[in-house]
Amino acid sequence: MSAIDDMRPAEAARAPIEVFYDGGCPVCRMEVGYFDRHDRAGTIDWIDITGLADAELPPAKSRQELLGRFHVRERGCDRWHVGVDAFARIWRQLPVWRRFAFVFGVPGFRQLAELGYRVFLRWQRWHRARRGD
Repeated sequence: MSAIDDMRPAEAARAPIEVFYDGGCPVCRMEVGYFDRHDRAGTIDWIDITGLADAELPPAKSRQELLGRFHVRERGCDRWHVGVDAFARIWRQLPVWRRFAFVFGVPGFRQLAELGYRVFLRWQRWHRARRGD
């Protein structure tokens, strides 16, 4: 069992953000594992969308919507960050990475990051279709 799966209820209850990720995606699992190791304070609740029953999905979000783009939700205010903005929010949460989160506000960088993310999403959709999800 990984640190991601072993989060105690008290830790999850205090985590300021929830990250919804595709646990069937090898790249996503690798990235989540990397960031989870840097989240020593337990400030992020990592939620594998593929392990949720339909009734456990967040209100007003479908499984397809959550699997279609990376989603981060602020706990308590139900504010969502999607795609590249979700990555920026995670970076702002982590001690080492928060120093670099400003790059998402640099003119041109966010657009370049979005383009790269869209290329990744095409691969991910192909990979998901290939594995039969």
